[in-house]
Amino acid sequence: MAFNLNIDLASAKDKSLSKLLHSAAKQYLKEYGDVQALALDSAARTLTMEVLPLGERESIVVELAGYGLATDETGRGWLTFAHLSTSRQWLTRIAEKALPEHRLKLPSATPMALLQTML
Repeated sequence: MAFNLNIDLASAKDKSLSKLLHSAAKQYLKEYGDVQALALDSAARTLTMEVLPLGERESIVVELAGYGLATDETGRGWLTFAHLSTSRQWLTRIAEKALPEHRLKLPSATPMALLQTML
């Protein structure tokens, strides 16, 4: 049986990071809804999240493609992305208008140096 250590380690890393980010996203977005799932694919540079908004019956899928991390001149951390899409066309359009710089401000306590080495 062939065993590709690089692929298995990358997959394990992505699964571990997904669990960590899922926990953080649940806390960060709890006033808007329940983050039901979060998956990170570091090779494809995609982050996919499933959220059940408060008061809704169906979840929404959000995908960030071409993600990265950046720090501005004040030291504030940002999650950057090349493209954002959702499972709702109207929500994707709102996101495009609300986030023209293709970045999301991260909480001030975000350990940027650690995340940058892991992502």
